[in-house]
Amino acid sequence: MSPGTIALILVAVGIVIWAAFMVNVTVRRQRKAAAGTREHPAAGEESRAATMPPGAPAAATAGGGDVAVQKIPEEKLKPLTPEQLAVSRRQFLNRAWTASFSAFLGFFGMATLSFLWPKLTGGFGTQITVGDYEELLKMVGPDNDYKPLFIAEGRFWLTYYDGDPGDIPVYLAVGASEHQMQALYRKCVHLGCSVPHCGTSMLFECPCHGSKYRLNGEYYGGPAPRGLDRFPLSVEGGKVVVDTGSVEEGPPRGIDTWGQFSEPVGPLCVPG
Repeated sequence: MSPGTIALILVAVGIVIWAAFMVNVTVRRQRKAAAGTREHPAAGEESRAATMPPGAPAAATAGGGDVAVQKIPEEKLKPLTPEQLAVSRRQFLNRAWTASFSAFLGFFGMATLSFLWPKLTGGFGTQITVGDYEELLKMVGPDNDYKPLFIAEGRFWLTYYDGDPGDIPVYLAVGASEHQMQALYRKCVHLGCSVPHCGTSMLFECPCHGSKYRLNGEYYGGPAPRGLDRFPLSVEGGKVVVDTGSVEEGPPRGIDTWGQFSEPVGPLCVPG
């Protein structure tokens, strides 16, 4: 069980315990209030006389002694009045509101924690081991017609690179020339749409607004302000490792470091 799941369970249990405690306190207070309405305190001799059953003998002495009061048995109490019944309805509404609010807090807290809780055991936002370097190089390189490989777990395209980046910072940051590979973030830098690869043009073409990027992620056309963002890539123990927790901003417009794929090699998938 992951730490995030354990935390969600603990939060849910805590909220349920708090809600049960509040309901219990409310019920106790309401019971005490209801019990108080059934008690009729004596207020002088008239009040004491009113509590005596019909036909009871007078117990007062001529000298004004104490008056004996006969207590009415519980089973002979008068039924609840409409006003007292209205209190019960308010109690029901109070409990319903308390339960509803507690449930809302529970779901809201779990949803918020699930959204904010970081993934500590792989997945997007962490370092992802893609596979064997030599095998991947063959899959995305000239041996397979330069077809990029989409890695769903990391949300990036793994592409071959054989250009001349010069001193462009982003290429140095991601190790493009050193490993002849790049990990291109699939999100369009225009408005964030997912960008697929077009097998006929060999461009990455955004279906939302027509932004287009070359095979190495550089800007080709459309409203995008720059090339595709990318992740640092390294080779550790013969395995390709991509750090999806560190996004490097793509190269600006006007950059063309790989002449072989400067222009589309076939029909576009997204006209325009």
